[in-house]
Amino acid sequence: MTKRKTSFLRILCILAVFLLNLALVWKLFRYLNFPIYLLIPAAFLLFLLVMYLVTRYLAARNRKSSGEGSVPKVPGTACRAGIGCAILSCFLSAAFVVGRAIDSQKRIFSPANFLSWFAIAAAFFLAFLWITDELLRHPPIRLKPKQLYSQPKQLWILFSIFFFLSWLPCLFLYYPGSVSPDSLACIVRAIGKARLSNQQPVLYTLMMRPFLLASLSTGGGLTSGVALFLAVQTAAMAVMLGYLPYWLAKKQYPVWTLVLTAIYFILNPVFPMYSSTMWKDIPFGGLILLYVLNVWDIVESRGEWLKSRTNLIWFVLLNFLISFMRNNGYYIIAVTLIVLMIVLRRDWKRLVPCFLAVLVAVPVIQGPVYDACGVEQSPFAESVAIPLQQIGYTVAHNGTLTPAQADFLNQLLPLEEMKKAYTPHSANNIKFHKDFNSGFLDTHKIEFLKVWAEMLGPNFKSYCRAYGMQTIGYWHPGIRNWVLYNGIGKGYGAEKLGLFMSDPLHAASNRAVISKTFSLLQNFLPTFSVVNTGCLFWLTVFAAFLLAVRRKGRFVIALLPLFVLWGTLMIATPVFCEFRYMFGFATSIPAVLLAAFPEKNPEIPVVPAD
Repeated sequence: MTKRKTSFLRILCILAVFLLNLALVWKLFRYLNFPIYLLIPAAFLLFLLVMYLVTRYLAARNRKSSGEGSVPKVPGTACRAGIGCAILSCFLSAAFVVGRAIDSQKRIFSPANFLSWFAIAAAFFLAFLWITDELLRHPPIRLKPKQLYSQPKQLWILFSIFFFLSWLPCLFLYYPGSVSPDSLACIVRAIGKARLSNQQPVLYTLMMRPFLLASLSTGGGLTSGVALFLAVQTAAMAVMLGYLPYWLAKKQYPVWTLVLTAIYFILNPVFPMYSSTMWKDIPFGGLILLYVLNVWDIVESRGEWLKSRTNLIWFVLLNFLISFMRNNGYYIIAVTLIVLMIVLRRDWKRLVPCFLAVLVAVPVIQGPVYDACGVEQSPFAESVAIPLQQIGYTVAHNGTLTPAQADFLNQLLPLEEMKKAYTPHSANNIKFHKDFNSGFLDTHKIEFLKVWAEMLGPNFKSYCRAYGMQTIGYWHPGIRNWVLYNGIGKGYGAEKLGLFMSDPLHAASNRAVISKTFSLLQNFLPTFSVVNTGCLFWLTVFAAFLLAVRRKGRFVIALLPLFVLWGTLMIATPVFCEFRYMFGFATSIPAVLLAAFPEKNPEIPVVPAD
């Protein structure tokens, strides 16, 4: 073939690639409603990315054929990285397309949706190829064997103090802090006006009790007690999140990683606002961060970290704290401990008794012991929110019910009322309906599950759509919901208890500034925001993918607590998108991403924790 024909064919191939990119970007722009004037620049950038990847691949093939060396790890070939990028892209694209179809009440399986899925998957595939290639060839984090930090423990103290002082103004800005209806449910139990109930974890309620009772006994009222408790909670959160820079320093991470971590915790309004919000989800998020880091240390040291008696005692205590701080905490520690027992088989004789003691003790305490102490168990309706939503959707859309099924559901909530109460994104309208018979459900659990299972076959499509709408916020990055609770709301009983907001700093006008700043943070990049639950989940998935590509798949065990947390929400979430339920992802995401990046010198001696 002559050089002229070869050049002509190359030009045709390049033109075809550009036109294909143009069509791909056009489809993406239509799907995402991007401005049309950016179409040509975006297509050109995508074309450059494709040509770069092709050039990298051809250069590697030429080096191999000339005998200069083996083919390096180039994404786009039939290797683990390329296959992983393809799988990840397909699932992420499906999350976008299916989520949008469910949210807009449109058909999921249609030619238009298939084309959108293909376009988004192709774009993500190319992006993931490039990112993975760059990370493998140019590690952004270069760990060095030399000692960078002479006193890493002092960094823990300094960062903790820094976080506390940075967050404390929010407590005074919304003095005595943020108190929601859920918070009030804890307060009335903490001061003895209602019976203890595990619907709001008993541990968190008991933690509040000494502060509230002390304030009441000294004439300070509940307002001072709430402020004092939230000040202590802010300090505790500062200590827990301050552990991350200390952990990075022990691993000899560069200084800039510590600085970025501090900036994330200080400038993200979620952390100062949440530290002064009376929710059990807040300390639970801090405990999840510590758990992820401790499990990483265990996996990295192949169990050596647990040979320290201090570390073992602390780890067992941390498992108890997580189990009692949220009701889904037990499932997180149960799965993680079982996996660790399998991985650390050589230490079974030493670890199995400790781990089994935790796994047995928690349900015993939360069951018979709570019953003996008069603690009410969490209502069964709390754990079957998704089945309730699936049944509610079926009833609301006149699905298939037998007379026996209709009779049973009528005893739970009259079907006409269920039709009116059903909303696509929350089970609360059904669970908290004035005619909902929670007692009947608690005494007919098996029958309820049997009716739900019997209705599955005839109403399969309804069940799937109801499930998608109830969980959409945890897997579709384009979904948002409220995140912050600002101060003390009115109309749910706080005033009757003597809880009122005040303005000791005379800076109430700044509350609007915080709301505006947070709105900008949430809406600037709505799909890829650090306060988007779906985005946090997919970032964690991408981190797990990077670990697998680097042949460090065993470290995915350290991310297991986060994935189990996500899994419990996918099984029993009462609300379609609740950021505080995923707060553990927000606290852990700096560690997850930093630990997943390739490093120049991976063989660094593990510094044992104190």
